[in-house]
Amino acid sequence: MSSSLSKPSPAEKPATQASSGDAPPREETPVGLEEILQPLYDSLESGILLVGHDGLVTSCSLAMAILFGRSPDEVLGLTTADVNKLVLSLLDEPAQRLREEGLFPQSTGVRCEEFELLEPSRTVVRWVARKVQCPHYATVAVGTDITADVDLTSAYEKMALTDRLTGIANRRGIERAIHHELLRLRRFQTPVSFALFDIDRFKIINDTHGHGTGDEVLRLVAKAMAGSLRETDLVSRWGGEEFLVVLTETTHAGALVCAEKMRAKVATLGEIVGFNVTVSGGVYQPGPGESIPDILAHTDGRLYEAKNNGRNRVC
Repeated sequence: MSSSLSKPSPAEKPATQASSGDAPPREETPVGLEEILQPLYDSLESGILLVGHDGLVTSCSLAMAILFGRSPDEVLGLTTADVNKLVLSLLDEPAQRLREEGLFPQSTGVRCEEFELLEPSRTVVRWVARKVQCPHYATVAVGTDITADVDLTSAYEKMALTDRLTGIANRRGIERAIHHELLRLRRFQTPVSFALFDIDRFKIINDTHGHGTGDEVLRLVAKAMAGSLRETDLVSRWGGEEFLVVLTETTHAGALVCAEKMRAKVATLGEIVGFNVTVSGGVYQPGPGESIPDILAHTDGRLYEAKNNGRNRVC
């Protein structure tokens, strides 16, 4: 008698073994937040610093560490007070607010600062530190190297305030000094004097020797005058062949001595160019209530007095 075997039901079907070529089951390894974010931090141009709720640095990007002249590992674990002390040690003259309040907001809000680090190399930093609501950290600080932007802005400002031919201040450049000194005069009665010079017979120099030689004379006169002044004084090319000098903390008598010294220095330039180069100058010490147009009018009047009295002199 023959018998038939019934097929097992799907529930009864034995499990098949994995072939030798199949990969073993993959175990999931938990990835920390730091492992995810650190490569991102290190790819940014700005430096990133994370501070935990305990006040300790929990993460420091490579760019931030480079600003401080340290490695990221040297910054990790520092307190905010340590970071403040580190940054202050790299500054020449820290601002009072930076010394008293530090780099990090004490409660809520944001702390924004700009400062210039002198070590390990000159770097101007824009710093923004912000309190955040996050279970992993309490404060995020971003430090950006803005040295190139600051230097470019300074270069443009210098160009705008400098005479391109002579390299000394132009009219706009000296106007700042005039306003500043007149403010000191009005507030503190600090004396200031002005001297206005004009190159004698400059048109004849141009017509006889050419404009290239005339430009060289302007450069030489500017250099001679600047070399005769103190660091606190300022000479400018006021226009054409005229030069205006601001003599700080100087009375009329002292200004006459300074102006005569400049006149005599310019008179020696004939030995360089092969023909006479002289200047005439007018000196004036204003009172506290005088306006800039009035001061310039008085100084100009003294200049023309020197011209009318024979040139190559100061009045």
